[in-house]
Amino acid sequence: MTEIAEGAAGIGARTPPPAATDREAWDTGAGFYLTMAVVSAVIIFAGFSPSFYLKSVIHAPPPLSLLTITHGVVFTAWMALFVAQAALIAARRPAPHRQLGMLGAILFGVMVSLGTSTALTAGRLGHVPPGAPEPLAFMALPLFVIAAATLLVAAALWNRRRSDWHKRLMLASVFAMTGPGTHRLAVGMGMIPQAITVVFVVSWLLLGAAVARDIVTTKRIHPAYHAAIAVFLVVNVGVYWAFGSPAWMGFARSIAG
Repeated sequence: MTEIAEGAAGIGARTPPPAATDREAWDTGAGFYLTMAVVSAVIIFAGFSPSFYLKSVIHAPPPLSLLTITHGVVFTAWMALFVAQAALIAARRPAPHRQLGMLGAILFGVMVSLGTSTALTAGRLGHVPPGAPEPLAFMALPLFVIAAATLLVAAALWNRRRSDWHKRLMLASVFAMTGPGTHRLAVGMGMIPQAITVVFVVSWLLLGAAVARDIVTTKRIHPAYHAAIAVFLVVNVGVYWAFGSPAWMGFARSIAG
């Protein structure tokens, strides 16, 4: 068949073996997901460096409590595991990726619980980044982000046997979780009035890059990204609504104690 193809083409080039073509497609796609996971992790690390990762050097307020330390450690462990799982897929090692999946699910559940407690505690004690809305109003940002990430991860786990859905939903969940880190970066760069807008712009740029890759490679947007877009829109509208809503303030007071 190769000789016939070469003769018809009128050239001496040999068609790459199917296995090599499949491997190239696998590596290219997996490499993109790994790159986007690393980019998201870097944003989160940079945003929380002054208040957590480099706290002992910078001494930025407020002081770390046992709750915030535990939350930071668990979140870091989950993010590192997420990047490691993406790296395993890029290395064509799906078996250990799946074996680590249960650990990832457990860590995520613990992280959600600790993250919610941390957000409620910060709202109650009045701990917010400089230039943020009042604490109970600002509490909407981490809570909406946590809710969005939980919904996306739950959908990804439900579709764990459908890799095309699973990987896209998981990646979108990480994009959503860059929000608090991005806010701290924006404040640190002096963009205090625009910090919330920067949060949403960055998350949309990350999701947009993933959507654009789908359009380029498959000529369509995968339905998983349609779901992610809907979730992102709800978060954006919800946060802006909460910042100026008496109804949210009443709800926030009741849950923050």
